[in-house]
Amino acid sequence: LVAAMSAGLLLLAGCAGSVDNGVDQSKVDKAAQALLPAEYLENGIDVASDIPYEPFEFEDENGNLTGIDVELGALIGQKLGTELRFNDAVFDTIIASLEAGTNDIIISSMSDTVERQAKVDFVDYNVGGSQMIVLKGNPEGITGAADLCGKTVIVQNGTIQIDLVAGMSDDCVAAGSDAITITQLPDAPSMQNALRAKQGDAVMLDSLVAQDSAAKAGNGEYFEVVNDPANPVYDAGLVGIAILKKDTGLRDAIQAALQSLIDDGQYAALLEKWGMSANGVTSATINGTTE
Repeated sequence: LVAAMSAGLLLLAGCAGSVDNGVDQSKVDKAAQALLPAEYLENGIDVASDIPYEPFEFEDENGNLTGIDVELGALIGQKLGTELRFNDAVFDTIIASLEAGTNDIIISSMSDTVERQAKVDFVDYNVGGSQMIVLKGNPEGITGAADLCGKTVIVQNGTIQIDLVAGMSDDCVAAGSDAITITQLPDAPSMQNALRAKQGDAVMLDSLVAQDSAAKAGNGEYFEVVNDPANPVYDAGLVGIAILKKDTGLRDAIQAALQSLIDDGQYAALLEKWGMSANGVTSATINGTTE
């Protein structure tokens, strides 16, 4: 299964004109396609994505790759008239997969941070944040960050949640309480399994993933979201498509394709389908995070 995903999922796209790359050319944005370097028009675009990370990228009951990011990738492909192939990648080495030439871009609910901008540019496509899940019934009575002092919080390798929880731990120590123990695991399924096995007291992850996990895992019987009245969502910020800084032509083509989707309403329809209308952006900014 992983090998099949690694081989890539073909997402057919569209454009108009004399392009002959085996891809439907009926839905292209000509201005966006004109920005795309020829190699990507001819050979397609390889997308690194940490699979599964529901609802962004995951397999449905029939084994087909789907999710917000996957469908957005398909729409971008239609605008550019080329194919996008989603390849499974480990999140904490996902930028390295671009540097190694294995993949061309990242679409994987990656937060646009100033630190990451040292290596990649972001085309921002939604606003995200973090929330906690705990075991159903909240046996530890966790209602906010202060309740995590002296407890164990599980996070994913390479994510912004590591620094988020580390900052909460510093606050605990400054207030005279015990530090938070931070456990890092490679993916969302591992984090959920560890929480169920009581190897931690809470999991901190993207807010939409937290909500999806609470709603679906065990038919909603395994977890619940902690609704912190002081911080409904921790560290809200932009999420973007990542492209190596040297690949400016590819970056600009993707930005133009996303802006076209915003302008024609397809982007809004996608967000509505996935219950993300409140997380949308009004324009496709590049590196919108500045601090």
